[in-house]
Amino acid sequence: MIDLKPFFRPKSVVIVGVSRKEFTFNYTILKNLLEIFYRGKIFILNPNADEILGIESYHSLKDLPAVPELAVIVLGKNVLEIFEKCAKFGIKHIVIESDLKVESEYKLTKTRKNDSILDQLNQIATKYGILYMGPSMIGIINFIDNFTTSIIPVRQYIMQNNRNVQSGASFIAQSGGLAGAMGWWTPSQNLPISKVIHLGQGFFIKESDVLSYFFKDDKTKVILLFLRVISEDLLSSVKKCSPYKPVLFFYVGKDEEKEKQLKNAGGIAVDNYIELFEFAKIFLWCPEPKGPNLGIIGPSSGAIHIIAKEMRKQNLSLAKLDNKSREIILESVGGSTCISGNPVDYWPPERFIGTKVCSIYNVSAKTLLHDSSVNGLILALEFFLEIEFNFNIFRKIKEMYPNKPIITVLIQAEKEGARRVIDKASELEIPVFKNEVERAVRGFKLLYDYYSKIKKK
Repeated sequence: MIDLKPFFRPKSVVIVGVSRKEFTFNYTILKNLLEIFYRGKIFILNPNADEILGIESYHSLKDLPAVPELAVIVLGKNVLEIFEKCAKFGIKHIVIESDLKVESEYKLTKTRKNDSILDQLNQIATKYGILYMGPSMIGIINFIDNFTTSIIPVRQYIMQNNRNVQSGASFIAQSGGLAGAMGWWTPSQNLPISKVIHLGQGFFIKESDVLSYFFKDDKTKVILLFLRVISEDLLSSVKKCSPYKPVLFFYVGKDEEKEKQLKNAGGIAVDNYIELFEFAKIFLWCPEPKGPNLGIIGPSSGAIHIIAKEMRKQNLSLAKLDNKSREIILESVGGSTCISGNPVDYWPPERFIGTKVCSIYNVSAKTLLHDSSVNGLILALEFFLEIEFNFNIFRKIKEMYPNKPIITVLIQAEKEGARRVIDKASELEIPVFKNEVERAVRGFKLLYDYYSKIKKK
């Protein structure tokens, strides 16, 4: 495996081609590093400036006081020449974020040896023993270790939110816009993100190399892929990685056979782009389900029937409780709870107050999770402010039953109450799906299927 740590966590970096013009890519990359308080040493090269954003600008590589661990090239011209100068200077890791327009460059820069610019880059890399990424990269964002080479904005508060995360999802995107958006956009519940990368052309170091690096990275628990092309080497990397870390992917290409091969290699296909992040919550926060049998607590038969319909579609089952669990629920809940005790349908509650509803969820959740037949719990919250309750009751419940997934669905919940539930559930690392009942059930099914396949292997 190629060691990519210096690309994601360099001790020092030189940016070649920083511009003084605001709102340009060449300016933004330096601005990002300063705004996120990157802790390493920053060097910048611009022969026409002595200082940019308070950072001393050197006029040539030979003027640098030390050899940086990483070089980032953001110039649009003479890239091959600059690349070789960096290599000769002793820089062993180089990122090319310049857009080389590879096809036209091939026609315009052929040498007498009939080599394209990409061939020449590879020859220089081999000659000097260096590793490089690109060209045409948007860049890297390492949230946990506080580093970025992104040429589009990265927000300080988003970096701070992820800085103390012990592990999260890492994202490889074959789209500069989707990868770069992670610098200013946060998925629902502030899903912890570890690392993001867009490799651009990616001729020397490929997505498969990055995936192998994430496989070994202890800060990466789940791997997310947005793919336009599925290569043979990517298939091989997913096959090696998937038994140990879930690899969720969304493919927008047309090669159905390749997509099928990726599923067979262990990749977990999602139906749309946003589900990469929505299902990542389940894989990050939920333990392995020991079976397909669910307990349900909900405020109305309508909400419960929506959940049950999707469960039938996904070949999931309602857990059949033992007599003791059933009796506890029937005696303590009230409402129209069915005779089996599961699902728990508590509508109507005796009084429109949160303490009453809280008691129902508390008793029912503990009883269902304690029952050996229940492999996971889905909470439906269809409430208004008068029956809102403190979701913090699930802190203790989760501690009592750490080996059973708990997933929450908000259905037509009043806005302020919904916000409070989402905030508290995020703190407790309980996935919440807002008006996405079917998605919550499908997420549990994907989690169950993933672990079931691992066991078979």
